[in-house]
Amino acid sequence: MEKTKKDVVYRCIGSDLTNGILACGFMPKATAEQSQYNFMIDYYSGFLLLSGSGRYCIPDREIIPIRAGDFVQRIPGVCHSTEITPDGSWVEFFISFGRTTYNYLCSLNLLPADTPVIHSHFDENRLQQFSRFLHQLKTAEDNELPFLSLKAQETVLSIVNRPSETSPVDSVREAIEQACRLLSCDIHKVVSLEEAAAALHMSYENFRKQFRKYVGVSPLQYRIDQKMKHAKLMILSGVSIKETALLTGYSDAYSFTKQFTRSVGISPGRFKQKP
Repeated sequence: MEKTKKDVVYRCIGSDLTNGILACGFMPKATAEQSQYNFMIDYYSGFLLLSGSGRYCIPDREIIPIRAGDFVQRIPGVCHSTEITPDGSWVEFFISFGRTTYNYLCSLNLLPADTPVIHSHFDENRLQQFSRFLHQLKTAEDNELPFLSLKAQETVLSIVNRPSETSPVDSVREAIEQACRLLSCDIHKVVSLEEAAAALHMSYENFRKQFRKYVGVSPLQYRIDQKMKHAKLMILSGVSIKETALLTGYSDAYSFTKQFTRSVGISPGRFKQKP
């Protein structure tokens, strides 16, 4: 894959790093010096190797080769080594969360504690999922971190428990659902569809194609529909047509009335007078 720059974020829920850590990111490791020997952490961390190869080993146990597509679990309190093949191609994406969370998932048999290396997969949709999660974790307020902790667990479990399945449909659907939330907010503002596509790490053309496929209308039409839905509620609540126009992002009542009539089938004035 193309050369990837280090891009990571570390957050913490509360002040207890062992149980509150929440971290993820893309980590290239070009040289043998970046191998980690006799390494041990108190929290859980797992990484999906995106490119490159190497070896995983625990003292006095079999050495396990690792290659692109393998998911490597760093079990809390377990001393281990990850040795990098120094060809400059190693890139991993890691996700870390707290030890108590890990223990809870193990108690439900959702994480295989005795299998440190799991053969998995990744594709473009998975990479987009990682990029979205990294962005969310970077920009989240502290009170949003518990919800992102659930997202981190969901991501790890989707890798661990369905290693042989490819799930591009789920990943694209998630992106489109996020787009719908974006296009339903801040009705008074102008939203750039190109920027929305970029925020989802999708090309604009692919974004339009996938949005229409899943939602049934174009992103632009969906945004207009959301504006009209809010406009109808405002008008029925007694808000004037001129103010409704401004609150739904139109510069004047004429432009708003023209769009409302086209979308709803009757003018705002007639809609307001309906019994």
